[in-house]
Amino acid sequence: MLLEEKTGKEPDVTDDLQRIRGAAQHLLDLVNDLLDLSKIEAGKVDMTLKTFDVRQLVLEVAETVRPLLAKNVNSLSLDITPRADTMHADPNRVRQCLLNLLSNALKFTRHGKVGLTVTREFLDGRDKLVFAVSDTGIGMTPDQLSRLFLDFQQASPETAQKYGGTGLGLAITRRLCQLMGGDVKVTSEPGVGSTFTITLPAETQLPAAATPPVSPSVSNGVL
Repeated sequence: MLLEEKTGKEPDVTDDLQRIRGAAQHLLDLVNDLLDLSKIEAGKVDMTLKTFDVRQLVLEVAETVRPLLAKNVNSLSLDITPRADTMHADPNRVRQCLLNLLSNALKFTRHGKVGLTVTREFLDGRDKLVFAVSDTGIGMTPDQLSRLFLDFQQASPETAQKYGGTGLGLAITRRLCQLMGGDVKVTSEPGVGSTFTITLPAETQLPAAATPPVSPSVSNGVL
């Protein structure tokens, strides 16, 4: 609000206000990540399954991360196979996972390329959607990859100090994918880039424990 109401007559405090806004956004991200993590660990994650248009969801995600492109002078390419038309899952959770991966790719890549490909494949006897986010960023060593999906862990202390972040985004992404019957894997090479691949069933089925109980019926006064 203060940035929007600046008139130019007062001393220039734009840099200070932007730092305040950045710190507030970081705090908000941390709170949201902690809430998500606590829900996952308590088994209280709400899944609203519905059939949705995969292409439309990917285009919405791409539009959301567009402001990050200019920040690090990156380009973003999308490749969505026509067969990846619809899927039955929680669109909000799928969107959250893709946003996490794309935001990371754009954050750790400068003057480079980020791509998202979406395919539909028959794997392990099931029809699945495969979302691959690739970048030409800083990449990671095998040692860094080994702790990448741990809570509150980033690739290295130097990475955390330079790029910021909570160290929870990837851990939450993996757990959400697993709750939907899928997973996320990564390949990477230092100085070359990384590729994160999410694989999800085209038809998500909630575990039996997550299925709402059926109310008993009454017949002739007997339950």
